[in-house]
Amino acid sequence: MTNNTRPVQFLDYLPERLRSNTALPDEVDRVQFLSRFLQGFEDLFEELQAEIEGKSDLSSGGISDLFNPATTPPPEFTHRPKTTTEFDYLNYLASWIGLPLRPEKPLAWNREFFKAAIALYPKRGTLEGLDAMLRAWLKDDLLETQLILTDLTRSHTDVDTVFQLDVTSTLGVDTILGEGLPFFFIVDLIVNPNVAELRTPEGVDNFQRAARFLLDTEKPFHTFYQLRIRLSTMQLAESGQTIINGQAAAQIGVTTLLWKEPLIFNSDT
Repeated sequence: MTNNTRPVQFLDYLPERLRSNTALPDEVDRVQFLSRFLQGFEDLFEELQAEIEGKSDLSSGGISDLFNPATTPPPEFTHRPKTTTEFDYLNYLASWIGLPLRPEKPLAWNREFFKAAIALYPKRGTLEGLDAMLRAWLKDDLLETQLILTDLTRSHTDVDTVFQLDVTSTLGVDTILGEGLPFFFIVDLIVNPNVAELRTPEGVDNFQRAARFLLDTEKPFHTFYQLRIRLSTMQLAESGQTIINGQAAAQIGVTTLLWKEPLIFNSDT
């Protein structure tokens, strides 16, 4: 039997009859022949094993990175189908826990959302969890400080007449006289005016579809909501004032709100 320093030697798994040269002198050296024949299979096996195990210290790469949303697919996976993208791996991993992703967003954005969503899963089904998930889902498209999500329930259950005022209150949004409808909540948000795509009808439509999709996916089944979207759709000037008859009539910022009333969308159920 020949000496072989390769980490994998398939010849060792063959019957003893094939691993020795105890045949007649005129027969072919079967050990040498089989070693050369199996070498191609051994090369492929070692490549696949390296993909699975990753680096030699097993601290990174391979399977450990395959199930990590920040690194999937690992660079060791060189035998993956050419038509499969990195987003496909991330989306498949997200499907294991029923987490939607946004294919129109960059891969790095989806990795960050995946990471944020995992931390929020213990709060799923709560008002706090839905608020945080919506902020992560609409990151960069939403003015983060301009999102109000409230169920309009009484803050103090020991009083019969409710006039709800919080630390900060917005009339008609989170300030009410009396109680709200049972299992009903309101989402009031302002679109980021610095995103050019969100100043077009198509961009606004994509924004509201994304917001409603997340709300329909994450809200408790028995609840329903009203989504209010406030927009700035036209840039009038970089800065300055509008002058009418020699007097300053209005301050014009980077963007100007074209209407006061928000776009309103009600949930289907």
